[in-house]
Amino acid sequence: MEIFLDLWNNWTTLEKISGLSCFCIIFILLPIAVKVITKNKPLSIFSTLSLLSTALFTLIGIVALRIVFDLEISHIFLLTPLVLLFVNILNIGTCVGYYSMHSKRKGFNLIELKEEYQKDSIQLTILILLLFLSLSIFLTSTFLVFIIFTGLLSLGIIWFNYALFYWFVLK
Repeated sequence: MEIFLDLWNNWTTLEKISGLSCFCIIFILLPIAVKVITKNKPLSIFSTLSLLSTALFTLIGIVALRIVFDLEISHIFLLTPLVLLFVNILNIGTCVGYYSMHSKRKGFNLIELKEEYQKDSIQLTILILLLFLSLSIFLTSTFLVFIIFTGLLSLGIIWFNYALFYWFVLK
């Protein structure tokens, strides 16, 4: 808990207010938008659980870095939640976008959505792998740990989302 208190105490009041309001807006508006766009309850539950899992993965990851690997959590790690949130929104957006564009088409079924979502997850995984590997070539020390940590969590989020999608939308 001391990690988060140290980070929180180093922020200015403006950073605290803008950061919290940004996260709250995203965590409230995204599931509502998914519900309004798709009119599908399992997809809105999926998007909500996906956002909550991103927050949980981030917290567990930062605590693990601090406790298990005895790493000093610097300000660069404040970018990790933003990167993970971006990747997660992109991942949810591909699923919801495909569903909203094709759900009214004759012959559309959830198996087709699953296959498309799987393809999109594989493509996003390849993109993130290439991006983070290319960034890690020139870095050392804290920045390298940040890139590896954020990349691994991003990949974990993508495939955890796929599992959530399978459990909540297809069942």
